Amino acid sequence: MLLLCAPGRISADDLVAAHLAVLHDTQDARVAAALDRIESLGPRLLAARSYLRSAARLPERWSWTQEQIDAYQGSPAQVALDAEIARVREIFEAGNPGYTLFVNPQVRSLDIQLQHWNENRSVADAGNHLLEALRAIVGAEGFPAPGTAEARARFESALKAHQPQPTPALAAPGLSPHGQMHAVDFQVRQGALTVAGPSTSQVQAVWVGQGWRDRLESAVRRASDKFRGPLQNPDEPWHYDYHP
Repeated sequence: MLLLCAPGRISADDLVAAHLAVLHDTQDARVAAALDRIESLGPRLLAARSYLRSAARLPERWSWTQEQIDAYQGSPAQVALDAEIARVREIFEAGNPGYTLFVNPQVRSLDIQLQHWNENRSVADAGNHLLEALRAIVGAEGFPAPGTAEARARFESALKAHQPQPTPALAAPGLSPHGQMHAVDFQVRQGALTVAGPSTSQVQAVWVGQGWRDRLESAVRRASDKFRGPLQNPDEPWHYDYHP
């Protein structure tokens, strides 16, 4: 834990980190533990912003524990989702001979979400943008020192009001709908070859340019009323939320 020092005695990043440390200690234990596992300050701030903005729904959204994931395997809920995916696949294959759809059947655990968050470029860039903004805010004359109620309230307000640039390609660890199998990512395959995968680099050239966005959406609409999508922000033509 950082020592809470006078602003003039520590670096700009240490000052931001000191404000975050105060906030950290007031959070849900699951949130605090997740923040501890985020390696860089910018992405840690970005995750904290999401946790603050999602606080009211945190208990219902938080990713399953390993025990819950194990209980899901073979459950009626999993069987129902598999059946919906199979219907989409059947219609897609009928309209696109030689091609099929693949969906990763594994729940995206919190460990995996944290790994992806720590490695993702869009998260790093958005986190650095947020860190730069907060350096200016907490370093401005008159901003209270870390550890006071006013400082915490103003720091929280600044975090929640910030608009990330660029839009991160991932939900904050623990908040991904994949963590409760409330979302699926469809991939287009031809034999063993992935023709259109869950990659932002393929959105325009492959998903849009080759028509796979529209072809997948058509199959989803015809096959099931349980999927909502595709995700618009960020633009992920492969991502559909699942509402059983």
